[in-house]
Amino acid sequence: MAEARKETARGFALDAIKRVEKDEAHVDRLADHYLQKARLKDPDRRLFSELAYGVIRHRRILDFYIEQTLDRKISQTDLTTRNILRLGAYQLFFLDKIPPRAAVNETVELSVKYARPIVNAVLRKLSENKPRLKSADDLPELMQRLGVKYSHPDWMVERFVKQFGEESAEKFMSANNQKADLCLRVNTMRANRDDLLRLLEKERIKARPGRFCPLAVVVEDRGHPADLPGYKQGLFAVQDEASQLVVMMLTPKPGERVLDACAAPGTKTLEIFQLMQKKGTLVCADVNETRLRLVRPEAQRLGLEGFEMLVQDLTGPLAAGGKEPELFDKILIDAPCSGLGTIRRHPEIKWQRSPADISKLADLQKRLMKNLSRYLSRGGTLVYSTCTITGEENQEVVSALTDSREFGLDDPFPHLPESARPLVKKDVFQTLPHLHSADGFTAFRLRRVR
Repeated sequence: MAEARKETARGFALDAIKRVEKDEAHVDRLADHYLQKARLKDPDRRLFSELAYGVIRHRRILDFYIEQTLDRKISQTDLTTRNILRLGAYQLFFLDKIPPRAAVNETVELSVKYARPIVNAVLRKLSENKPRLKSADDLPELMQRLGVKYSHPDWMVERFVKQFGEESAEKFMSANNQKADLCLRVNTMRANRDDLLRLLEKERIKARPGRFCPLAVVVEDRGHPADLPGYKQGLFAVQDEASQLVVMMLTPKPGERVLDACAAPGTKTLEIFQLMQKKGTLVCADVNETRLRLVRPEAQRLGLEGFEMLVQDLTGPLAAGGKEPELFDKILIDAPCSGLGTIRRHPEIKWQRSPADISKLADLQKRLMKNLSRYLSRGGTLVYSTCTITGEENQEVVSALTDSREFGLDDPFPHLPESARPLVKKDVFQTLPHLHSADGFTAFRLRRVR
């Protein structure tokens, strides 16, 4: 029997949550898809986003509560039923403005007929017994306790505690469960930051300058970026402040030859071209042609066209037009990584990554660095960055290149805005969500010395 009442905020959220679990889809892309497809009014659009992101963020603690009233492990229920239970539990435990009766009744309506009795019984027990349920703080083992409390897998908890210590690890994981700010990068080819702030203020949209980057504007009244004033005119792009600073570390200048490797979907590419004032040669390269196609329409909207695009495996020889390109003055390698610094925006990472992924990614990163560094001219600058915090994907990858003595680590401090210089320690640029309200990026500036 088909599921009932799917064309609602809860119904669309259920579909998105199921796809994230079954197909390892990305919740942000699904949210964009459903919000464009669904004819939902503003309150329902907000409810959809709250439910879709919230259930994925807090999945482990929701399962912990559900299993206290369920007669089996939640993994032993079918895909639809367990995610309906999570959807209902999230409303009961995290959304105070929804009356418990409405949360239960509206969620039960999503169930197929055979599952309704169990969904109804579990959600009603959760609602009635909420004050008496066991807390995550009651769990005796540290890693499990923190893992349940902050809804992270045990292996991530162990890594974070080892890296940061227990107190800072808790703050880091707590920040991972908060909604990320909507951060804009001013397109300085068409406006300046004060212009954009005035425009937003005129439309009564709360916004403030970024804390670290002179190009950044943080929008406090969250909404869809395309609905903001100035979007159609190309006055800004959506980009986290840490990501903006990584490009500024590269210091691209007009007239230079620059390679942006692993560039799709091109956010950093367009910032590079903006800082180059569209003068010089910029090659935007990636192995994923589908994602690379996303660069063109955004470049048109921002008026930042005129760079070259290259689709190929970047662990092999570059071949633009059948021949190897000239050496570059500057190269940015924003490498594929585990993404552990972006869990605020991509909560599904918690459930889709494994320790084995980090080893595989580190191997790929080393091969990318070894290959692409050959195309940097003597005295040229290479910036290596990831949106993760693991040593295997950062320090160990960079060490594999600097140990050759062809490259030296360059201090990024003088190449960053003064406001961002506190983010550099021992020649390493790093941002962390619980300290800087930015994505967790790690970046290194290297120079070819011979």
